[in-house]
Amino acid sequence: MPRTRQTIAVAGVGDLGKYICEELLTSSDFSVIVLSRVSTHAWCSERGIPVYMTDYTSASVLSILNTTHARATISFINIATPLYIEVHASLLAACQKSHTCKRLIPSEWIADSETYPLKPDYYASTRDPFRKMLRGQDEVEWTLFNPGWLADYFLPRGKTYISPIPDKFPVDPNGWRACIRGSGEEMQSWTCGREIGRAVVELCRAEEWENVTYVAGEWSTFNAAVRVMESYYVTGRLLPITHKPVEDIQGSLKMHAKNGDDDFEALELAQVEEMMIMEYMACPKEKTMRQQQKYFADLKFSGLEQLLTYAEGVVFV
Repeated sequence: MPRTRQTIAVAGVGDLGKYICEELLTSSDFSVIVLSRVSTHAWCSERGIPVYMTDYTSASVLSILNTTHARATISFINIATPLYIEVHASLLAACQKSHTCKRLIPSEWIADSETYPLKPDYYASTRDPFRKMLRGQDEVEWTLFNPGWLADYFLPRGKTYISPIPDKFPVDPNGWRACIRGSGEEMQSWTCGREIGRAVVELCRAEEWENVTYVAGEWSTFNAAVRVMESYYVTGRLLPITHKPVEDIQGSLKMHAKNGDDDFEALELAQVEEMMIMEYMACPKEKTMRQQQKYFADLKFSGLEQLLTYAEGVVFV
């Protein structure tokens, strides 16, 4: 007798969410639906993924969860304003009232959120209040899923679903340049999107969740990453490197704090740079490795050099 697949609802697919959807599709244990503000989604249609239109009120989401008998909701709705709280409160309320959907992964997808719960700064007014809502209830099981940097940022355009962010991420493989913040020796961690997708599938199989879940393909530094890129991609061709010292980053943060301006992009860049130099984006190694054995023992996570080697042999990662 065929095994009944559990339905997983994905809210706001985005780039990383596409990997989760694809890995759920390839699993024999799950099916996937997508919640969206629009009724048509070409990427989903091409893969036969049902799209359910919602305005993200709790009543709207609840109707979808009950109709599809979803067992878990995974959010990729990344909002940098308090609207994040409103949307995720609706997801939580829908799960609480749902007949079947009693698991929630909210949109965090950051790194060491336990040591640095209020970083980047806009998490203090968006993620942290919702985390308190999660901790204040026991009807819905939840976890904050943190993979560190997306290693796909090291890949050339067209090899990955993850859109490049050359102004924020220190290494730009498409423009073949690097901008190192701080010394470049600060510890970071990164994981590729496809392997994050596989890890999320494994977590959906787990009988119980911890409140924070980490994965990491590698712990390294951006200086080391530059050396790997130079030796792998174009032998003998060095990456042109510029540097942004800690003092400049701290000065930018102080300027934004003093002026209170509305230039969110510049403020966000300064906050991301602060995360680099303060090692916020390095997942805690001991806990990550423990959880790898607990939840992901059957998975392999790639370091940068392994990812580059694999990417060279395939059309798309």
